[in-house]
Amino acid sequence: MATNASEASEQPLTLVMLVGELEKLRKDVTDELTASMNTALAPIQASLQKITDTVATHTATITGTETALSAHSDGITTLEREVAVLKSKLETTNQVNDRLQLAVEDLVSRSKRQNLRVIGIPEGMEGDDARLFMTTLFKKVVGDPQLDTLELDRAHRGLAPKPPQGSRPLIVRFHKYAQK
Repeated sequence: MATNASEASEQPLTLVMLVGELEKLRKDVTDELTASMNTALAPIQASLQKITDTVATHTATITGTETALSAHSDGITTLEREVAVLKSKLETTNQVNDRLQLAVEDLVSRSKRQNLRVIGIPEGMEGDDARLFMTTLFKKVVGDPQLDTLELDRAHRGLAPKPPQGSRPLIVRFHKYAQK
């Protein structure tokens, strides 16, 4: 009877019951596997999130660097153009400066043509009016009647400091080159 009682407590297994039990078992196993996988994958997901954040940060940094590099490249290109223009202007200015220096040298040389250096006249002999002194001296020394119209623009001692011995030359500028 004991066997009958155990048989009575155990009902015969039907297909519907078996499917229900298998479904419960499948759900329990699926939940356990999902929980295990979530627990196992949590550190990996955290690492992936960190990597994703790092990649996003690096992407933003690279984008900013590319933008700055482009701006600097444009600036360098602009500066190179400006340097080329300035070099051209400098060359032109140097050419003009060279021509002007030659012109000034020519003018200085032409103005000095009318100058005459007189050496050997002791310091102070000319007095206060070197121009009048030199006009008188030229008239006495040369003795030419044409010298009555002699015109001197100026006369002065050389610009060097007074030497201890000897004298500085007297520089005389004639008004007309022909009179020189």
